Amino acid sequence: MRMKRSELVLLLVYLLSAPAIFAQVPGRSDSDRGTASQYFLGSEDQVLMPVNVWGFVTKPGQYMVPFDTDLISLLSFAGGPREEAKITGIRVVRTSLSQNETAQESVIDVDVKKFLETGRSDLVPVLRPGDTIVVSGTTFHFVSKFFDFAWRIAAIVQLFALVDYYTREE
Repeated sequence: MRMKRSELVLLLVYLLSAPAIFAQVPGRSDSDRGTASQYFLGSEDQVLMPVNVWGFVTKPGQYMVPFDTDLISLLSFAGGPREEAKITGIRVVRTSLSQNETAQESVIDVDVKKFLETGRSDLVPVLRPGDTIVVSGTTFHFVSKFFDFAWRIAAIVQLFALVDYYTREE
């Protein structure tokens, strides 16, 4: 089967242009491509966006949540805050593009405890694609971790002291 000259030329043009068509521009991330590429279509024609949850929640990770999801709904998706979570200072780390397409980063501190006491919805931000939610631990959690570590070290030191004591008697 012999190719015609025109088919050969078209194939050659395609092969030479394919890398340029499919190549990504170096140094550009998905967030640099504009806001439309940060949304996805769900199974029921629902617009979804990726958000990240870190820290003291039951199931941290990346979630594909519906557009207009608020922080409380996302925390519910993640199984809720753990017992040792500090809900008075949950951080929403947001990177958005300005009009001249430069990254604008901001951190929003949210007092979920105040929301739970008052029910004021203006205290809870609506999430945007790529937001990272950070739920930190309480001071009590870190103090108890320190004392737990110190107790383990003290137990090991005591064990060595007992071994030393009984080996001296013999």
